Amino acid sequence: MSIVSTQTALAEWEVAPGSALVDAVLLVISELVTNVVRHTGDRSPSAQVVIAVGADHVVVGVADRDPHIPPTTRADAGEGLRTIVDLAKLYEGGVTVAPVEHGGKIILASFRCPEVLASHHASL
Repeated sequence: MSIVSTQTALAEWEVAPGSALVDAVLLVISELVTNVVRHTGDRSPSAQVVIAVGADHVVVGVADRDPHIPPTTRADAGEGLRTIVDLAKLYEGGVTVAPVEHGGKIILASFRCPEVLASHHASL
């Protein structure tokens, strides 16, 4: 998923284009994909990006095939994950890591949307 398609998807879900929230989401996705490339090497030749938008939250995740679960506490995380934790916290969200069926993991970052999205997502 490219940055342009991510911006388009968020705009379609009525997350304010050009907002600080969109910038934070794009930075987080970029950092998570960079971490896959940098830290998983040949253990994970690909990554999957997921985005979910609910009534008042945006959740983004990046899954890879590397089983290593990195720490997500600010004190123990690497520089990139610390940035992600800080951005999620800024938007009253958080970061979690969970193993997935294929032996890898998914790192999820959630953000509370300052905009009201409930009317658009009532059917989700």
